[in-house]
Amino acid sequence: MNQERIDNHAEGVTVSQQDKKFKFESPIPGVHIYETGWDSKEFFNKIGSDEFWDKEAGPGDTKWVREDYLDAETGKQSESCWLDYSKDIDDALGEIINSYVYHWNLDVRSRESLRITKFSGSGDFFGMHSDDSFATPRTTSIVYYATDDYEGGELEFIHFGVKIKPKAGQLFIFPSGFSYEHKVAPVTGGNEPRITIVSFFNQMTFAERDNRRTYLDPESRYQSAFRNPLSQSLNVTEWPRY
Repeated sequence: MNQERIDNHAEGVTVSQQDKKFKFESPIPGVHIYETGWDSKEFFNKIGSDEFWDKEAGPGDTKWVREDYLDAETGKQSESCWLDYSKDIDDALGEIINSYVYHWNLDVRSRESLRITKFSGSGDFFGMHSDDSFATPRTTSIVYYATDDYEGGELEFIHFGVKIKPKAGQLFIFPSGFSYEHKVAPVTGGNEPRITIVSFFNQMTFAERDNRRTYLDPESRYQSAFRNPLSQSLNVTEWPRY
């Protein structure tokens, strides 16, 4: 990071490649919270309609489905849909995200689909997890919060002891790695669901990711087959070299 970016960081500012400045708060190193000013109601009204999914959705988009699995400690209970791309989201958030990427000098090679998630007031939650794993390698996590008139639903960064109730219109950007493990407390009530837009950037191409997945242990959902990195018998050529 050059001196200009160091000075910007001290002022709580990131600057996009288009030279536009964006203020942020940072409750944890690397976690930036931006006030976007985007009123996303019109966008969510649009994707909530059957007409959108019948006429406007692209071939890679997925309509709303339930995601209920495992338990409250490590699982998830919510409703999600996926969009490959949205001009509305790009226009509202794209340059802010660019400023974070440029600030930290990230080499973005791939972006996952936009995941839009609703946590209802009946106790929907997301248990403890990090966004990056061997099976789903990710560098940067991006979360936009569309609503805040609900009870519960706090975002907690486990290893930093920080719990935050995001506000509508805020954009959170943070590293996806294991030290930023986090969870979403159950949403217990309120006048609206907890709605987020999430995506992930990676400094690995999708082809590299898919190659890496060939090393997954079929008996494990999340981890590679364990190899002792200090073992004399370790054949390093077994691992993909990027």
